[in-house]
Amino acid sequence: MAATIEGTKRRRVRRQTPALRRQDLLAVTISCLAQLGPRGTTGREICRRAGVSHGLLRHYFSNPDNLLLETYQELCDSFIARFEEELAAGYADPWKTIDRLFEVHFSDEWSNPDILGAWIAFWALVRNNPDFAAVSVNYNARLQALLAQAVARLPEGPVPPRDIAALVSATMDGLWLDYSLSSERLPRARALDLAKTMLRRLAPTA
Repeated sequence: MAATIEGTKRRRVRRQTPALRRQDLLAVTISCLAQLGPRGTTGREICRRAGVSHGLLRHYFSNPDNLLLETYQELCDSFIARFEEELAAGYADPWKTIDRLFEVHFSDEWSNPDILGAWIAFWALVRNNPDFAAVSVNYNARLQALLAQAVARLPEGPVPPRDIAALVSATMDGLWLDYSLSSERLPRARALDLAKTMLRRLAPTA
């Protein structure tokens, strides 16, 4: 029975499109990184977990010798793309735009043990590797630019827009980390409520 199931899984993998296969390999890399850290996340281990040959990595990664850097870039790009989607939605309520950014940040997609473990590993690499540091600088610049666009839609108030963007960013990161470490200590609903309350204190709706 096990052999039949395994055979079925392999046939399904072969039918995957290249884009889906690459996404699967990225997900395996993130999971491996969260569990084993940077040193344990080797191409061999990723292939073992994904059930593919090592040579196949070259078909799906432009730099198979540095999978972690490419995975970090992909993760950053995906996060920015989700934020761009919300900005492009054009909500009539300007506060809702930032509320949606909060909701994306605390969604299952971005708040789960694998993502938390991967980010912690990437933060360590950013501190010691100039290539990872460059990706981090670029990612944060893009994120701050998106937040600035969202904040610019709010009515003018006593707090300068640049300061609101910085405070929104810091609040998102702090609450996200607290929630990701313990959803019992800080439930998702509570984290979202705190983030939205903070925004409305900085930029009152009336």
